[in-house]
Amino acid sequence: MVIFGISYNLLFIITPAVPFIFLNRRLYFRWCSFAVGYYLLMLTCLLEDLLGIRVVLTGDNLMHDKARSIILLNHRTRLDWLYVWMLHSRFQILGQLKIVMKASLKRIPAMGWACQHAGYLFLQRDWERDQERIKNIIGYYQSCQSSLSLLIFPEGTNLTNETKTKSNNYVSKQPTYSRPYEYCLHPHVTGFAYLVNAMRTSEIIDAIDDVTIGYEGKFPITELDLLKGLFPKIVHFHVKRHKLSEIPQDEQQIGDWLRKCWDDKENRLKNFYENKYQFDSPSSRFNNEQMEFTTRFQRRLSLAFWILFILFWSYCIIAFVKIKLYVCLVCIFHLVMETYADGVIDFVCQLDANYRRARPAIKHD
Repeated sequence: MVIFGISYNLLFIITPAVPFIFLNRRLYFRWCSFAVGYYLLMLTCLLEDLLGIRVVLTGDNLMHDKARSIILLNHRTRLDWLYVWMLHSRFQILGQLKIVMKASLKRIPAMGWACQHAGYLFLQRDWERDQERIKNIIGYYQSCQSSLSLLIFPEGTNLTNETKTKSNNYVSKQPTYSRPYEYCLHPHVTGFAYLVNAMRTSEIIDAIDDVTIGYEGKFPITELDLLKGLFPKIVHFHVKRHKLSEIPQDEQQIGDWLRKCWDDKENRLKNFYENKYQFDSPSSRFNNEQMEFTTRFQRRLSLAFWILFILFWSYCIIAFVKIKLYVCLVCIFHLVMETYADGVIDFVCQLDANYRRARPAIKHD
């Protein structure tokens, strides 16, 4: 279901939008964002209704506020992003959600290719190259004039005993060091500070959402744990929104602000795991029955759509030679883009950057 869903989404919904890369990139961006967002909504149905994972929300209620934002999340496991979809389905912003991911992930057939079309940001952990990538994709976001929420993991990797030791040892040698962390890793500030100011300059950000995730009971750390059938029973989220006006403009001060956020997050997680899995008092939890009813109806409707969609196109692939040929052409197209343009997203961002550079020259002439 999961693999067929994203594969057929790429083949029969996303790829037909490719001509709009040249004709109307704003429409292409919105088309692909909606397609991936609606697929993610179906996944939340599998997580919540099939596997029975419960979500507990505390903090700021962003249900009626689809602000353009950067979302900060602690990286407890390699699968945190999987559960964030459940949070943002309630805020109804799955279509505008983008995730900062490792560059190697964009080469995964179907899923990686679909995320490229949807405008996800892929970084290589090479600052010079990543800086240029951030600059290009923010220019692309600005050109598309669409709301977006960019999810980043400032820690850079997930929490394990090994990464915790490395993080504490490295930061202990820095003048900004305050204390070792037990429940999260120390954040990387350089890329975050650059990203905030770049988005601020381009006027595509309104707020920064500090989200803390905590798990009740046993939970999977890696993808292998998922295959073994290990899933968390309850996932807790604590949300705190910071308006852009609260964020300093100096990059060093932004770094200090992020470190303060992570100090607070460490304290919050310590209290969570030592006080019977509570970020806040039960009375402060979201108990919006209308929100839960709407979200449940939408995700089940999405599941029904994708089941019918998969059955229809499975029949077409089996029955029609032309559809088989089309599938082959789509795969060849994406492999060519990976080989000669480093992926669809890099090609689109470079094309958009060239257009933006050429436009002032045309006006000047």
